[in-house]
Amino acid sequence: MGRTLSDQILETLKSVGVRRIYGIPGDTIDTLMESIRVDGDVEFVVCRHEANAAFMASGESRMTGQLAVTVACQGPGANNLLNGLADAAGDQIPVLAITGQVDSDRIGSGMPQESSQLKLFDDIALFNAEARSPINCMEMLHIAINTALTKRGLAHISIPSDVMLQRAVPYPLPVPVTDHDASLVPGDDVLNKAAEAINASKRPAILYGAGARTAADEVLALSEKLEAPLLHTTRSKDIIDNHHPNVLGGIGIMGNHPANHAMHKADLLIIVGCNFAWRQFYPAGTPIVKIDHNPEHLATHIPVTHPVLGSAQPSVSGLLERVDAKSDTAFLVKSRKPLVKLIDDHTFGAKKTKPGKPVHPAALLHAIKQNLTDDAIVCGDSGSTTIWFNNIVQLKPPQRFIWSANLATLGAGMPQAIGASFAEPDRQVVMIAGDGGFQMSIQDIVTAAMYERPIKCFILNNGCYKFIEFEEASHDGNPASGTRFLNPDYAKLAEACHCKGISVGTYDELMPAVEEAMAYDGMVIVDCHVDPEALMIPPAVTTHMALNYMKSEIRSWFAPPSPEMVHLASQAEAEAKS
Repeated sequence: MGRTLSDQILETLKSVGVRRIYGIPGDTIDTLMESIRVDGDVEFVVCRHEANAAFMASGESRMTGQLAVTVACQGPGANNLLNGLADAAGDQIPVLAITGQVDSDRIGSGMPQESSQLKLFDDIALFNAEARSPINCMEMLHIAINTALTKRGLAHISIPSDVMLQRAVPYPLPVPVTDHDASLVPGDDVLNKAAEAINASKRPAILYGAGARTAADEVLALSEKLEAPLLHTTRSKDIIDNHHPNVLGGIGIMGNHPANHAMHKADLLIIVGCNFAWRQFYPAGTPIVKIDHNPEHLATHIPVTHPVLGSAQPSVSGLLERVDAKSDTAFLVKSRKPLVKLIDDHTFGAKKTKPGKPVHPAALLHAIKQNLTDDAIVCGDSGSTTIWFNNIVQLKPPQRFIWSANLATLGAGMPQAIGASFAEPDRQVVMIAGDGGFQMSIQDIVTAAMYERPIKCFILNNGCYKFIEFEEASHDGNPASGTRFLNPDYAKLAEACHCKGISVGTYDELMPAVEEAMAYDGMVIVDCHVDPEALMIPPAVTTHMALNYMKSEIRSWFAPPSPEMVHLASQAEAEAKS
């Protein structure tokens, strides 16, 4: 048989740097699988769940900034991809999804496993098309690649099985996109007006987001020139050295009190490359200079008094040339005082685990922090674990922190760590997740073992969805319900999945276990039993939240045990008898 369209598709992907494809084989992509097998240059990572395959592609692209690819067959395969692809779309990660489809003359006829894959991905894909012929397929593929790389996000192509089988067609290879970081430079008038507002302020503060990654030096220089506190989102935690005296920490519910307090006490807020969505954490009535290359972001979530349409690096550089240096350090010094105390409290609190009690979450994060390499990649999951990490672990570039920031989905951490490990095989990769999040993607532990990914997985095992308990109390004043569950022995499960497993039950066992895990040359899972009652104090408590906490506590005194607690008690009683 001559050269097929699937051979041509693979050649096209290779020409833009793709060296790995994540997915699960299936009948409508069998032709592509044969092309991969015969070619031998592109590695196919056999996954155990398509959502995890998409998360792996997202994890790889987060580290490289280049196109990552995931594939699945029609129907259930494509459906399973959705959550992982929504993660990439939400965080603007360039991922291409290729899904198989039933033969083109049967589309819409109700064939088994047929689904409308264009409708499925329409809400999240920047480019979304279904090929109708070989020449059409190649054109769609070129558009998809360019769109994912230049607009930064998800592109999807559905390819019917009969189209994939056809012969290759004359079509040139794409010219690799090299200008996805092309700068948008704001005009002088806009920068002059923003600088005037900054010069008129006495207590400016700077909030930087992921869009400031290419302007870290300029943002830091602006902070030092203005004596302005630096505040970050969780996603931008790794951009500027957290040890710098101007960095106060994260904002929002996953941040800390000093950073949130400083943002509210500032008389002007400079926002760089950040579209933080939670308006209740912004100060009311404070003038805002907002720099963003996306005009939509200049009109979302909060009113902006001085919008600057431009890329972070040239925009901040333009402000640096125009603003006056400030000599008054009182606001910065006063804002930093509670942070110094907070760091001391966390360091001391890490050792406060009482005899006979589960390990305090702060103790585990403190131990991990002490054992990170200078270029470590930390992959987080959603929930309370990210709050503990964000507040206790201080990072310094080139250390990285990646997680499902905008989708905030449970289960992204472990597969993203696999993708990051493929992208950076010589760097330490650490994954931190709660038991709820880890269980979501547990199918692909064996994938990490099979491909010898030396990931260090730390599970905060508290037998509950802790962050959801916090939400139930703070939102509506309700007692915890539907949040407690039965866990396996994760260390034994790790051993059954060809990994090293370590259990931690007491504080004395903690540091030796962390050191052993970090030194182990292979995939390791540390099952750390942490205190489910460890208090997670939000950084900014409104009157409404405080009243709801009180209501929740009082209601819990009189509420009967929730159904899952009854099941757990019955299970424990049965195990005790046996």
